[in-house]
Amino acid sequence: MTSLQTDDHAACCDSSKVEIGLRFIQDTPRHLRGPAIPALRGLGLTAREACEAVRQHNLAMARAG
Repeated sequence: MTSLQTDDHAACCDSSKVEIGLRFIQDTPRHLRGPAIPALRGLGLTAREACEAVRQHNLAMARAG
């Protein structure tokens, strides 16, 4: 089975929720929030939106380093 991925991840998600999730990850220390995906799901993000927020955070961290 072959899967086709696009680079337009944001098209699948509510960008305002992804932005909220991204800010939460950036502002909340890991030792206080625990694992990112369950914490974001607790804020009301879908699994896809939570993964997109983590993806954007990881890209920003890679660019900063």
